[in-house]
Amino acid sequence: MKLTESGMEFDFSAFNSAKCYDTPENQCAGLKIVDFIAENDEAHFFIEVKNYVNVSANPLVQIAIGKRQKTDYLMLNDPVAAFPLEIGMKFKDSMLRWLASGNEFTKPIALLLIVNLPTLFQSRDIELLRRRITGYIPDGINTQLEQFPKMTKVFFDMMNVAEGRLRYGVSVSVQSSTSENA
Repeated sequence: MKLTESGMEFDFSAFNSAKCYDTPENQCAGLKIVDFIAENDEAHFFIEVKNYVNVSANPLVQIAIGKRQKTDYLMLNDPVAAFPLEIGMKFKDSMLRWLASGNEFTKPIALLLIVNLPTLFQSRDIELLRRRITGYIPDGINTQLEQFPKMTKVFFDMMNVAEGRLRYGVSVSVQSSTSENA
C-alpha cells in the first residue's frame, strides 16, 4: 500500500494496514493529527511527516518552506522552541482521537517522526532534539479503563528520509514532479 504526503510517497506494503489520518473528519475540536496510522504484528504506528526540501515550482511555497526550514533549524539551539511541543501535541491528540473513535490499543504504540531535511540531521545536536521531543510524549498508558487492560508501551523514533530505506518496514521516495502542496 502506497500513501503520499508532502511530496513523498511512502510504501507500507510490510504493514497489515495503513491509512491517511490527517483528514477533515479527524480534525475536530482543534486537535492536531498525525499524517498516517499504520499497523503491523508488533505495534500501532502514528507517523508524522515533515518535508523541508523544496519540491514546488510555486515561489510562494518556496518562501514558506524556506522560512519553516530556518525556524525548525533554530530549534536545535533554542531550549524553548515550539517544534518539540507541536510534535508532542500531534501524537497525543492523535492517540486521543483514535480512542474516541472506538479503537483500542492492543499492541505497543510507535510514534514516528519522519523528516526530509538533510542539513538538520547532520547536526551533532540531533540527540538533544530527540530528548526534547521525547519530553512531550508519554512513555506509556496505564489506567483502569477497559480500553487499557494493561500498560501499553509507547516509544518514539525519528528518521531522516536521506537514510533511504527507513526502519520498521517503511520505505519512501521523494516525488520528482513539482507539487503545489508544501
